Amino acid sequence: MSPVPREYLGSPGDVSSGMIIPVDQSGEGSTTRLFPHILDAISQIQQFYVIEASGQPIPDDFLTIRGKLNFFNVGFGSGFFEALLFAFFMSIIMILVSDENTREAIAVYFPLIKNSIFLWSVNLLPILISGGLCCYLSRCYIGRITRKAVDSLLLGRVFSLVLKGLVLFFLMIWISKCINAHSSWTFARWVSFHKYPFATRIYYILMAMKPLLVQRAFELLAIFGLAIIMPFLFIWGVAWVRRIRAARDRSLMES
Repeated sequence: MSPVPREYLGSPGDVSSGMIIPVDQSGEGSTTRLFPHILDAISQIQQFYVIEASGQPIPDDFLTIRGKLNFFNVGFGSGFFEALLFAFFMSIIMILVSDENTREAIAVYFPLIKNSIFLWSVNLLPILISGGLCCYLSRCYIGRITRKAVDSLLLGRVFSLVLKGLVLFFLMIWISKCINAHSSWTFARWVSFHKYPFATRIYYILMAMKPLLVQRAFELLAIFGLAIIMPFLFIWGVAWVRRIRAARDRSLMES
């Protein structure tokens, strides 16, 4: 009988019973360590997928509470970074939409700025990222341990997007209420170092952004809502279709 590879070493009882316990190069359980980045967590999920897709079971209690929390934390952190990136790009887009002169000046060096489809795609960044991640993870949603790891990762992202979406929504509403003629002019003078032409331009940009902030706040809720629902539509939906096909194939073989 061929020896068990070093990266899949387990106790003798596990090997004889067909159980495989993944360990890392240091010999420790692969879910007890913290994942620095989301790519490390996805790589770990890939290892689970390769083992379970080959028909080799992994013990049910291998993915401990600590392991699930590690995947959850990585998902939460990636969702947090996503929300910050989205807020940054959305702020820039709002300034460009509010001031046509600035948009035309930047378009000289970056022509895509004038393309409304490009700007809308940037607004949909959380949905695009979430959709790409879910499409990739849907193929790995096989096996008990792999599914638990994927669920923990996605739940972390969902909680993060819900929290950041609500914070950004109420923050934008609050900023819109704070913008008035006096506060806009005071801010414009402070930012422009009391240079009147520059302060006047900033003032008009802020006043034009006031109604846009409320509109974008509700658009943000819709965008983050789709990004939150997408894991359920993609991963759990694909798994449900896969189970239906497997049940149909079994019924055809038995008949």
